[in-house]
Amino acid sequence: MSPISIAIAGATGDLGRRVARRFLSSQYYPSQVAEVKFFTRNASSAASQELIGLGVKAIDSGISAENFKGVDVFVSVLGEATSLGDRNAYVKAAAEAGVKVYIPTEFGIDHRKMPFEHPIWELKLAHDTYARSVSDGKLKVVSIFVGLFLDDTFPVGPALGLDTLGGVYTSVLSPDTRVSFLSRDDIASSVARISVLATANPASVPDYARINGSSISYRDLARLVGQVRGEEIKLETMGEEEAKAAIKSGNFWVALRYTMGYGLTDFSTDNANEVINPGESQWKWKTVQEYVEETKGVAPENKQLLRE
Repeated sequence: MSPISIAIAGATGDLGRRVARRFLSSQYYPSQVAEVKFFTRNASSAASQELIGLGVKAIDSGISAENFKGVDVFVSVLGEATSLGDRNAYVKAAAEAGVKVYIPTEFGIDHRKMPFEHPIWELKLAHDTYARSVSDGKLKVVSIFVGLFLDDTFPVGPALGLDTLGGVYTSVLSPDTRVSFLSRDDIASSVARISVLATANPASVPDYARINGSSISYRDLARLVGQVRGEEIKLETMGEEEAKAAIKSGNFWVALRYTMGYGLTDFSTDNANEVINPGESQWKWKTVQEYVEETKGVAPENKQLLRE
């Protein structure tokens, strides 16, 4: 297979930059990846200039099929604030230009079996449906579900019910349901690997790729963090009625934790790990234990990353 061309939307964000760098790593560039492009509204911004300095080509003339000409894989790492209209416009232009593979901005829970409606996941589902219909099957769409971002676990810890400094972890529903985690670097590696595999043989990669870098339950996480810190982490549980009331009032974090307790982020047994990274032959997944040992269960420099 000839080296492929990649276009990225959302490349100036943290995850987007990691994805771009992974494509440009010696493992892929230039033997498997010929070029990497990115869409930007401001090519002179510091983030854009950083990417340009790495060798990523800027596309600053908007969304059009012309700008996708010659592109094999389109990766979207757009933020959650991106409208459904813009998401659909990107994939429509990509399909019209003959792009072979599309990886939409997912990288979270498997929302196909949601027990309740929520605007964020309803939008993703609507876009998924559109993306898979826009090209009459000619565009391979691979939605990647990773569970939770491992790197964000303790920076958003209190919102997830993980109060390490207070010594209490609170699950929603069962504390024994496993939750899958994947580091940002492992997400970037997965995106690059899937892009190459799916371009060479679309049937080799599932349409919905669930990835399990490492998984653990709230009970076992409390035990692990307690062991590393040398102190007890108590375990509490928020019941279903209390959780549903919070979700109804618009609490995103309880909604996310409900899906975790419901099992929608448990990819420990049903996943595409061996398709993407058989026997960890391509790279080693970062584990929850490694992350806990690094952080001691708290955010680096006690920084908190909370959704507004």
